[in-house]
Amino acid sequence: EVMVVQAEAACDFLKAIATPMRLMLLCNLVDGEQTVTDLSNKVGAKQSLTSHHLNRLKLSGIVSARRDEKFIYYSLGNTVAREIVEILYREFCKPD
Repeated sequence: EVMVVQAEAACDFLKAIATPMRLMLLCNLVDGEQTVTDLSNKVGAKQSLTSHHLNRLKLSGIVSARRDEKFIYYSLGNTVAREIVEILYREFCKPD
């Protein structure tokens, strides 16, 4: 039964990151926290779309957010997420 629960959690994690936009956002967070504006510029998307995807990742516990006056800074949320995203970055996102 424990394995079933863990498998479901893994599937939820993979579903949450399984879009090109979310993968690009996560790869950009490997180097540290960034604002929605920074991330939207880097991935070439509108801020509203970027915020939508970041919120989905935040609800899944994959990214964390902190408010600093008028900006919200996003970062990779936990150790497991960081380790998996670092592998994905190395294999699929890192420039040659």
